[in-house]
Order: sequence, then structure tokens, then C-alpha cells
Amino acid sequence: MAVPVVSSLNIACVGDSITYGSTASDPSTTAYPAFLMSSSLNGDRSHEVTNFGVSGTTVMKSGDSPYWSTDAYQEALDSDADVYVIQLGTNDAKYYQWDEEKYVDDYNAMIESFSALRDPSPDIWLSIPPPLYLDNIYEMNQTAINEALPILVPFIASENDYVTGVIDVFSALGGADLSKYEFFCNEQSCDQCHPNDQGYSVMAATVYKALFMNGVKPSDSTLALEL
Repeated sequence: MAVPVVSSLNIACVGDSITYGSTASDPSTTAYPAFLMSSSLNGDRSHEVTNFGVSGTTVMKSGDSPYWSTDAYQEALDSDADVYVIQLGTNDAKYYQWDEEKYVDDYNAMIESFSALRDPSPDIWLSIPPPLYLDNIYEMNQTAINEALPILVPFIASENDYVTGVIDVFSALGGADLSKYEFFCNEQSCDQCHPNDQGYSVMAATVYKALFMNGVKPSDSTLALEL
């Protein structure tokens, strides 16, 4: 189901620290949901974008910090959003807890929890997390993030009728070739996991194009962010 052209949409961004905006110069203005808010204010449509990101969280219920247990999850459920953008998996992929089967099962359960909020269900987009540029940073498994997640997230989407589509943030931020190092490492920050402001801007542009420019005439929707 494509995002309807309406005067205003309520967009909920669900995720971990990469959604929250860790290492951003100011998460309230330079996290990807904040950039998305600024880019979506165009023409006659103004959309509300809410950041429900919580650092360190997992979609796996057995993870060390399940998103399910956060206040943000309940707030996202209560937000009555028209669109949910979910990006989870980076923390699931830590060496000591990664479990592919649990990841798939619990991701589907989370999708269903949002799809059940209304009839017809809200649009639900799954975002493939950015690549990890350094193995074992924060105990994260680079192989799981850079090889497994780009396959698993589209698989989950293809098997779940409630999913609107997949947003390929992974490729936009360098993909398996790790070709966009500048989006992760500069004088602002360089942990090689979280993007800098430029990287968050590219994330927002990628999400924006998926939500608003898929089948929309350029004259009807203008991308405000520069890649």
C-alpha cells in the first residue's frame, strides 16, 4: 500500500541509537527523523515526524535491551501514526546474542503489533540498518550486520503482508563495500557505527524518497536534502 497523498501524515520512526541520533551534533535537529521532518515540510503538505529511537535496543525479546520493554515502544503504539519506519538489528547483532531465527520471529511480531492498531493498518516500512565499518565495535558482529541483515530485512518484508516496503539505508551509507566512510568518520565523530550529521542527512533523504517519491511526480514532491 503506497503512502496516501493527504494534507498531513503522522510518521513514527522506531529504532535504536541510530534512529535516536547518537553522535549527531544535536539529535533534536540532526538525527535522521529531524532531518526527515525538515525535508517533508514542502508544498501544501506538512507532516509530523516523531523520533521513538532508544539507544541500545533490540527487536529480539531475548536481547539485552528489548525495544519491547521501553516507554518509547508504548508511545509509538499510542501515537496513532499513519506510517511506521522501523530500523532495528544493529544491537541484535552483537556477538554474544545474535540469533537469526529469534530476530525474524520477533521482528514479525513487532510488525504485527503495529499493524493491529487500526483497520486498515498503517503503512509499515522496514529499513535495512547502516553498515558497520569496524568489526566488534560495541561487541557488534560485522558479518551479521553487513551480510545477514541486508538479506533478512527484505525477506521479512516479503513474507509479511503488512509491510509496505523496504528502505535501503544500508546501501545509501556505503553498503558491503564500505564506500562511504566520510558519513561515519570526521572531526565530529568516528566510532564507525553511528553516522555523523552528513550520514544522518543521507539517511533521511533515503527514507524521504521511499515514502514520498515512489510514483510521485517531481512537481508534487521536492527533496529538500542534498545528497
